[in-house]
Amino acid sequence: MIASLDSDRVAFESLSSDYVRFLEILKANGFEGEICPDYASRTVLATDNSIYQRWPQAVVYPKHSEDLTRITRMAAQVPNRNIVLTARGGGTGTNGQSLTDGIVVDVSRHMNRILEIDVANRRVRVQAGVVKDQLNAALKPHGLFFAPELSTSNRATIGGMISTDASGQGSCEYGKTRHHVLELDTVLIGGEHLHIAAHSAALRKTLPASRQASSGIFTAPPPGLLTSSET
Repeated sequence: MIASLDSDRVAFESLSSDYVRFLEILKANGFEGEICPDYASRTVLATDNSIYQRWPQAVVYPKHSEDLTRITRMAAQVPNRNIVLTARGGGTGTNGQSLTDGIVVDVSRHMNRILEIDVANRRVRVQAGVVKDQLNAALKPHGLFFAPELSTSNRATIGGMISTDASGQGSCEYGKTRHHVLELDTVLIGGEHLHIAAHSAALRKTLPASRQASSGIFTAPPPGLLTSSET
């Protein structure tokens, strides 16, 4: 008989007691996503697009921002100060940014919805786990696209692109990711939601000179898009 490697008992026995306690309390507090301390999940997310490898204690897949609030609120509590959290999107970073020996918080499984497309203003509101090619496929019928061009665009998420200020070919003409972000809704350690928006004049100055607006807020690269991302 082949032994099961993903049973809860075997998985939890291999974890630090602090992490076992944290995950058990997280589940008891109503976390609605998946909590995966099994070997398979941990092994898959022990690597990314870099040369590095770090084996996490567990992987959690939040279903929505309320789950992120539950995680970060717990992490701020004094008994949990040694718990390490690392956000992950598509794992396309080349410097090991999404790797950790703590808990991977993967937003790509559930938080991957395009919430709103405003064609008239060439703006879109998305969750952090939306993949760039997924977004551009939805925008193509409207003659729009999200400009930063990446070699990993079929798996890179918008949240990851924002965190690394992704650029790629064409960035001298179209700008980097930061040139196309209007607003961010971020969950901080402690569970606080921080909503930030760019001041139109300040953001306009960061755009390539050929793409600065002569009126209104911005002229996006034609065809183009100004994007906000929600965690």
